[in-house]
Amino acid sequence: MTNLISGKEALIALANGEEVENFNGSAWWGVDKSWEVGAFLSDRKFRLKPRTITINGVEVPACGENYKEGEEVYVLDDCCDERGYIEYSASGYQYQKSIPKLWWRTEDEIKQVVAALRQIFGGV
Repeated sequence: MTNLISGKEALIALANGEEVENFNGSAWWGVDKSWEVGAFLSDRKFRLKPRTITINGVEVPACGENYKEGEEVYVLDDCCDERGYIEYSASGYQYQKSIPKLWWRTEDEIKQVVAALRQIFGGV
């Protein structure tokens, strides 16, 4: 399980209007403001609800937001890499001037996006 957040982070996210989910052992369930504070102090697993977009009927992860300097992310690249994406990291002057507009935090996320785009536009 990736992208887990603490109960404290989940509570703060809820207060900030973000959507939070709780893992019940077999599935992720939405958390709302009616939950009691004690639930966030327990051993529960929380995450921010994944943001998605739909590309021609296929739901895929939305691109990332709030790039952090030096963070390794994944960027679409259909001309130079047969996978359809490359790893990318920026810092210093490069960080200030050339952060890609569309990027994803994990390789699994960008693989889903590339597969959906290939399904629509053809390709390997």
